[in-house]
Amino acid sequence: MPHVSSADDGRRIAGEVGTGSYVLQTGGKLAPSLVDANTVRIATGDMIVQGRHIGVTAPEDVKVASGSQGKKRMDYICVHYTRDVSGSSPTLVEKVEWKVLQGTPGSSAAAPSVPKGSILDGGADVSVPICSVTFDGLTTGQPKLLIPTLTPLATLGDSVSQFKSGYVRRTVDSGYIEFCRVGGIVVMNMYNVTAKVSGSWGTTLVGTVPEGFRPNDQIRQRCQVANTDGDRASGLWVQPSGAMYISNFGGTGLSGTYSFSCTACWPAA
Repeated sequence: MPHVSSADDGRRIAGEVGTGSYVLQTGGKLAPSLVDANTVRIATGDMIVQGRHIGVTAPEDVKVASGSQGKKRMDYICVHYTRDVSGSSPTLVEKVEWKVLQGTPGSSAAAPSVPKGSILDGGADVSVPICSVTFDGLTTGQPKLLIPTLTPLATLGDSVSQFKSGYVRRTVDSGYIEFCRVGGIVVMNMYNVTAKVSGSWGTTLVGTVPEGFRPNDQIRQRCQVANTDGDRASGLWVQPSGAMYISNFGGTGLSGTYSFSCTACWPAA
């Protein structure tokens, strides 16, 4: 006989994605927009609200009250969840509709109070804020989503994958520079690359980072310098454009031709 309830599914979904409320990356992602001073349009999409999956298959308009001259206000547009628990034989049928919780006009746009209740705790009448609308006098502001967008498992998996997405090796004179990208991290190994530097900020171009391996921001990495003693302000300088330099980083740098070796890693752009 039927024995799996929506509450069972709700707990399972909440256990998988979280107990809060989230927008899924489908359709128009429920993006709210202002149609006129009294109408907010919710785009298509899907959301998980305390374990319940709610779909919006066509844009839906929600009416809000006009603002007040010389005062500010904030309203919440909520998902209003109800479950029929009335009478001796309740149907237990669930439904959702849009509901506006209107704030109190004043000198600041204070958020309205939200009645306590939780669908996961068995509540039969629960309002969950989905987006906010602010009013400054008679001017209605652009509505804003209040719940976060859920990252798909496929995207999350790619971001932490240990798959090696590429390996490139470049020969430079008697040495080499090699790149390996593991997920979103680039590992670079430079060995015995010869360069001539002089002056506080003297630089020599020694190579270019291939596309797909370049950093978001400049990278500076101290190097092991062959046949030198002492601590010198010199090393590898990688720019977001991919240009790789051996450089003196100010102060007392090297002056002459040397062989440089180092290992560095950075987030890929």
